[in-house]
Amino acid sequence: MKTKTALLLMLLPMTAGIAANKATPASTEVSASTEELSPAAVLASQVGEIASTTSLSHKEQAKLIGKAVRVAVGAVIEGVKDPAERLNRAQDLAVAAAKAAPDFIAIIKNAITTLPAFSKVDGIGEQIDAAVAASVQTGDDTAIANPAVNPPRPPANPEFGGPNRGEVVVSPSS
Repeated sequence: MKTKTALLLMLLPMTAGIAANKATPASTEVSASTEELSPAAVLASQVGEIASTTSLSHKEQAKLIGKAVRVAVGAVIEGVKDPAERLNRAQDLAVAAAKAAPDFIAIIKNAITTLPAFSKVDGIGEQIDAAVAASVQTGDDTAIANPAVNPPRPPANPEFGGPNRGEVVVSPSS
């Protein structure tokens, strides 16, 4: 299992780099307007790719997303001394990851709050929740509504304990 996780975490950035190389024109000149992807965009693409992988169980997806968020936040806040700046950077990454995988918001929050830089900060979980909720409510990104990134979950089957548990299921054979 650890081998699969390590392999997946190694391949995700490589596939993103290959896709970026295919998207750029074959030119020897690098224009000044070419911008690097922000850490939030990179994390969002990684988290979105993990969340949309159907070959992984929900538990495996949660573990991989948690690891990706911890690594990204740790890298972004490394060397930053100001606690407010660390919090702002962590919130930016949390919002980007939550938009890419809204089913894993609790995992993302837990991954950030358990980092040593934030573990002793009171109310960090509530601050991250507030930033994510405010961003989701304003709808400043369409990633949540994009079915390619976040396919809708199938509706619960009432016969197997869905939303209508009180209803009696009548078998055609009886």
